[in-house]
Amino acid sequence: MRVRVAALIIAILTTLSVAVAAPARADTGSLGAGSADLFSPNSIFLWQSPPTRYIVVLGAKMGTFGQTPAILEQRMNVAANLALSHPFNRMIVSGGNTWWLPVSEAQFMNVGLLRRGVPVWQMINEAASTSTVANATNTVAMLKHMGATGALIVTNGFHMGRALNDFRTAARKQHARLEFRPAYA
Repeated sequence: MRVRVAALIIAILTTLSVAVAAPARADTGSLGAGSADLFSPNSIFLWQSPPTRYIVVLGAKMGTFGQTPAILEQRMNVAANLALSHPFNRMIVSGGNTWWLPVSEAQFMNVGLLRRGVPVWQMINEAASTSTVANATNTVAMLKHMGATGALIVTNGFHMGRALNDFRTAARKQHARLEFRPAYA
């Protein structure tokens, strides 16, 4: 319990120092749901237990020559804001097949998130999935193995309902007690 309280205090102080030292960032979350603001519901969710609460970013089909689609840029912007505001929460970057390209969607997102200031140690790759159902199945298995209690799912509004349903279904099938919340891009 003391470790969690200490981690929460450190996370709050770190966030406050980042908020004071850095220029204000625009809230890229829909109606504050994906927001990384200090007292937003998603921030409070992450701060409740930083070692067991994760940020999950879902991939999107890359362009033929590795171009990043606009929807993936939006997801990475929200994910980076959350990660920078919550440096003690790990992030699972999920996405596999990129057709004939030699790297996965997760690896492309690693580069995009690094460019946005997210440290490499904060990211964990799930690079085997080729669909939202596979994203959910593989990521839930990882979360269960790591002792997670919950995760924010970062994806676009048109995709959120299906994604949350797939993650909750995967958790039930794997007997994982996980809470999933939306973080809209």
